[in-house]
This record gives sequence, structure tokens and C-alpha cells, in this order.
Amino acid sequence: MAEILSRQKTTIAAGSKVLNSVHGTPKCLVFTSPAVAAWAQNDTFASGLKVPAGSRFLNACSVSHGAMATSVTVDVGIRGFTSGTVIDVDGIADAVSVAAAGRTALNNGSLMVDGLDSVTTEDAEVYVTVEGANPTDNIQMRFEIWYLPPG
Repeated sequence: MAEILSRQKTTIAAGSKVLNSVHGTPKCLVFTSPAVAAWAQNDTFASGLKVPAGSRFLNACSVSHGAMATSVTVDVGIRGFTSGTVIDVDGIADAVSVAAAGRTALNNGSLMVDGLDSVTTEDAEVYVTVEGANPTDNIQMRFEIWYLPPG
């Protein structure tokens, strides 16, 4: 039976070191919705928190939320921390339902799905877009976004 080597094992065997974005101590961004929020479909919700360039998002991201209303979903993306320019509108999560109250995984985004290997190329801010329908006002959300920072 053949043994398949990971990219990391191949790198180590070649005498190179693995990057900190592959092996290190994870960090978590935690941001919460305001106590009063008149939510509307297509609103964005800024975290205001910086993820340094060279970081890798982990599949452990989640949102704890109240019932936002039927058909309401969220995209979780990243944008340039200083510029505000969108890097990926749904890089962490794409159309994740927050209709019923619960704790929901955020790991199907275009930077994370299907074994993709993505590392941020610039300092980034995580932000959320509320989609699908008009959410109920003042419903609370708490996002936990895990990543491996650079060295």
C-alpha cells in the first residue's frame, strides 16, 4: 500500500521549514452584534478587527445567533483592513442559514471549501453580509473566527 505525503512533509523532507500558517498557535477573533440593530437585507456588519497578512483561516469558525427570520443567511468575507477593498465577499462562509436560533459552522467559503489552501496576502478585516431576506431587528449574533497568524 502506497503512502501519500502531505505538502508539509515533502517540504520538511526537502530541508525547508513549514510556515507558521501551517503549524502554530491559533488565535480567535470574537465580535458581537450591537445591542440594538435595525437589520436589513444586504447590510454589512464590520468586525473592526485585523487579521495579519500571512494568516490562514481555520475550519473551526462559527456564529452563535438568535432566530434572524425565515430565509436569512450570512456571508462572511474579508476586505483590506486599511483600504476596505473587498478581497473575498464569502471567503469564510457562503449563504449560511441563520434563520433559526443556534450555533452554526462557518466553513464553506471560497477560501476554505474543498481543501483549498489560502493564506491572506494583506492585513484583512472580517465582515459579514446579511442576505436572503429582511432580518428581525435586534437579534443578536456572536462570531468566532479562528486563524493561524504568521510567526
